[in-house]
Amino acid sequence: MPKLKMFAAIPRKPDISSQEFHDHWRHPHGTMGRRISILRKYIQSHQIHCDMLGPDQTRFEGIAEVWIDSVADAQYFPNEPTYASELVPDELLFIDLKNLKFLLTTEEVLVSGPDRTGPVSEGDAVWYDDDRAVNIKIIQLIEEEGSKPWRSERDVDLGLQIKALRHVCCLPAAEVHGSTPPFVGVRELWWPTLSAFRSGIAAAPAAWSELIDRPTKSFAALVHSERFK
Repeated sequence: MPKLKMFAAIPRKPDISSQEFHDHWRHPHGTMGRRISILRKYIQSHQIHCDMLGPDQTRFEGIAEVWIDSVADAQYFPNEPTYASELVPDELLFIDLKNLKFLLTTEEVLVSGPDRTGPVSEGDAVWYDDDRAVNIKIIQLIEEEGSKPWRSERDVDLGLQIKALRHVCCLPAAEVHGSTPPFVGVRELWWPTLSAFRSGIAAAPAAWSELIDRPTKSFAALVHSERFK
């Protein structure tokens, strides 16, 4: 079975500044989080302003992404010694805990990386998300599908039109969430830089709108995705 991926959608505690939130999350919180024994991979995605997204984009100023081996490990997570003794008390300092949301998922990879069989720049040809300390991503948390499914057979082509180098959809783990997950799913799109993101969206604004606007209700954020483990 492939590793499971857990998202934590993190709202900022209202009595601290955005800068304080992001700094504290990186250190000491992120530094301590590297020591959680069951984590196989740990990424912090820090929200940055995007003119193509609405005012709701700051509802969650951070999205943590962690990879674990099993549902049993996910269920053990709250009791893992480092998390319970160090991370939980620290969360009180910068997170709006009553609005914090978790989602355990499995990944469906639509596009794993740049198409090296066609015309591609030398830099893009050797890009690989896992060996980068920082990536630019769109993370979309689907809350309500509406009349149209949030996924479509057109998604691969739409992602390529906006020049995303990687495209993944994540589906809730029914073993944990049953029929009422906090989010219907998650869409992730990667670019190597902010400039590449902006030029990609400018090249195909209709494709961007179709992907982002399809769900009746969702949260979408442009993020600096920073690997910690």
